[in-house]
Amino acid sequence: MGETAQHSFDLYRIFLGDQPPGFFLEIMFRTVVMYLYVLLLLRLLGKRGMGQLSPFEFTIIIALGSAVGDPMFYPEVPLLHGLAAVTLVVALTRFVTYLSNRSESVEDFLEGQPCCVVEDGVLNLKSIDSERFSREELFMLLREKGVSQLGQVRRAYVEPSGGVSAFRWPEDRAKPGLPIIPPYDEWTPPPGITVSSEARRSGELYACWKCGHSEHSSDAQPCSRCKNDDWIVATCDPLDEPPSQQHPRDAPAGTSAESS
Repeated sequence: MGETAQHSFDLYRIFLGDQPPGFFLEIMFRTVVMYLYVLLLLRLLGKRGMGQLSPFEFTIIIALGSAVGDPMFYPEVPLLHGLAAVTLVVALTRFVTYLSNRSESVEDFLEGQPCCVVEDGVLNLKSIDSERFSREELFMLLREKGVSQLGQVRRAYVEPSGGVSAFRWPEDRAKPGLPIIPPYDEWTPPPGITVSSEARRSGELYACWKCGHSEHSSDAQPCSRCKNDDWIVATCDPLDEPPSQQHPRDAPAGTSAESS
């Protein structure tokens, strides 16, 4: 056949393969490049893309999984090459951990910092966008904390793990706010749920659909924070509010939204 037959349990092939000894240096170079590249990509991916892991932890899992897996399944990958890659990944991890323990800037880059996304019942739209969170995702995580409207939230942070921590006002200090239960969690308000600035009833407390800022209707101006022009009646508990107050446009003609 013109080719050398490959024998099972050829120890030289299993441990060294057919590459020259200098190939170990190439393995080290490849491992370093891929390690740093994966870490950079994961930082750009954002927190929600990694679940409950930090970028640093996610990088370690991917790097070790790849380095350990290939020598297990591919006969052309010698065990010593895989061992060298795994050893280098662990060494890089120890070195990066050493740097992060001694440099706050390195630690911030690797692990990230908590980011405030809700402050006094109002969404920080810039922070939400920078964390690559959607409105639906944030409201879902807040609902898991027992929050039904933004006026209950004093502060909420997106943690480096991708989770959300929320600090709520005491029940006696919570104020009416933007409902976050479906269908109020959508970015575009469903038909008939919101009113424009001109249609707001005088003296009624409204919440901006986009950022959650609440104010009493005094003039036909858009939201003073985000310039949005979609409003909904602020509520203390959207689960208990009468439908007429949740859906201002649904009230029959000539009937006040306050009447039941």
